[in-house]
Amino acid sequence: MRKKIFIKAVSALSVFGIVACTSAFGAGAVAIDRETAVSADSRAENIVSDIVLPAKYSSAELGFVTDIKSQQYNDCWAVSSISVFESKLLHDGFSVNNISQDHLNLWATKRSNGTGWQRTYRDSGYADTAIGYFTSWQGGVESEALGDFDITGEISPDSLDPSLVKYGVTAVEYLYKSDPDSIKRSIIENGGVYTAYGTTASCVNSDRTAYFMPESYSGDMTGHAVEIVGWDNNYARSNFDGTVGSKPKKPGAWLARNSYGNYNSLGGYFWISYEDKYVFDQKYAPLYSIKSVQETNENTRLEQNEIYGATYEIEIEERNEVSFINRFDFSNGYNTLDKVIFETKCKNADYTLYYVPDNSHNMPTSDRDRWIKLYEGTADYKGYICADTDDFTLPLGYGSIAVVINTEQLNVGIEPSSADFTSPSLGTCEWLTNKNSGEYILINDSHYGDSFIYYDNQMRDLLDWYKTENNDDLGGTLVIKAVTTGNGAEKTTLGDVNLDGVVNIVDVTCIQKHLAEDTKLSEVRKLNADVNGDGQVTIADATEIQKMIANK
Repeated sequence: MRKKIFIKAVSALSVFGIVACTSAFGAGAVAIDRETAVSADSRAENIVSDIVLPAKYSSAELGFVTDIKSQQYNDCWAVSSISVFESKLLHDGFSVNNISQDHLNLWATKRSNGTGWQRTYRDSGYADTAIGYFTSWQGGVESEALGDFDITGEISPDSLDPSLVKYGVTAVEYLYKSDPDSIKRSIIENGGVYTAYGTTASCVNSDRTAYFMPESYSGDMTGHAVEIVGWDNNYARSNFDGTVGSKPKKPGAWLARNSYGNYNSLGGYFWISYEDKYVFDQKYAPLYSIKSVQETNENTRLEQNEIYGATYEIEIEERNEVSFINRFDFSNGYNTLDKVIFETKCKNADYTLYYVPDNSHNMPTSDRDRWIKLYEGTADYKGYICADTDDFTLPLGYGSIAVVINTEQLNVGIEPSSADFTSPSLGTCEWLTNKNSGEYILINDSHYGDSFIYYDNQMRDLLDWYKTENNDDLGGTLVIKAVTTGNGAEKTTLGDVNLDGVVNIVDVTCIQKHLAEDTKLSEVRKLNADVNGDGQVTIADATEIQKMIANK
């Protein structure tokens, strides 16, 4: 008997602040056992790298850090996320001038329409939040650019200006305790990584420079986020002298950048044992490094249908291939597809990217012969993948980007009903509630026509899929984004063939002259002239423009 298709919770949220840690899950999702999740990742995380890992390393000594910060509210998650972002920028040679933690904190509060993260700037936060902030190109923003910015004032996150963002994150890798070498490589390659641990005064040493919580600890604690910027394989066990009375079995520790200001002899840094109970544990997932960023400018636009990032993973069981699709309006003057960004935890799966035109019902066509291949590759890590689409020219108007995940090579000799079978999965922005109280943590903002899912030869709007398969009216939005660029002075506007800013009979004449070979249209003018979206400029397009004029 085939299993029911369902949405599977492959990550949960843990809060960081002054209260004890509480996991949160969306209704209709399956709450996974943490130890099971870790063991599953242990099987998967076997990475070979050419990087020779030294016994000791510090990004701080190399200058890939800004001045130490001090959190004001329950925003260690925001401070540490900003620190990771700054380290990546410094590592890659960009100029950094104090990215604002308050901007991220305010962005992650409730929107005026009631959607978004259901918190105030004084409340605790979540690891997922900053990833959505960075990958949606909503932040970070330098404090100097914000001017007289007062987070305590009557400011709505709706009013924040995304044009102040100078750098957009394009790729993020999730990290796992079971693979410390990958964590170390990420520090070398990216400057720093984000993690969290369970903090309590009884596990810190006398001068507050070393921390160790043993596996046996079962007392009170608070979730606390930090940036890891280095390590020392020989950091002595004797440094860990917390009142719990336990020491690690072996030497070695991570160098952590804290958010308490210059509070100790290490100037706000401290060491946390490799053997600490919760550092890099999936209790505080996602733990991550920023793999790539790019400068933003007026000629670049990020097309996206959500801004909060992946909070869950849609996994379609007992299948080797599923197409995940986001539909966009490419009629805004940015018609060169530079990159596609998508989130998946389907590591080592093959994927193919396609441009998918609409059918006659304003949906992505299910006719695969009409799909245009953009790129194919392998997801070599879990997280946000970024693929270069070689400047594909997008047809003007509505069209879709499909991410086809194929796990066939991972399932050779494995029965679909087996627990070892890998099913295609993709990240989705989905509503979340607190596991204990049932209160909303995140209210997503999903709409019909934004996302689609295609398998078993059936194309369905994702919101219909949620309602049918999960009895869920709020649904979710797929995390697929398109980095597009403009065309200089020539802007794409459907029907405006002569580029004078209006659609009138002159544009019909331009098409007629083009067909008579009296004039030659530029690529942008061809896009504007192809009103019916069939990829060609014909007399049918002139007729469509005449209809547009008549209906004004």
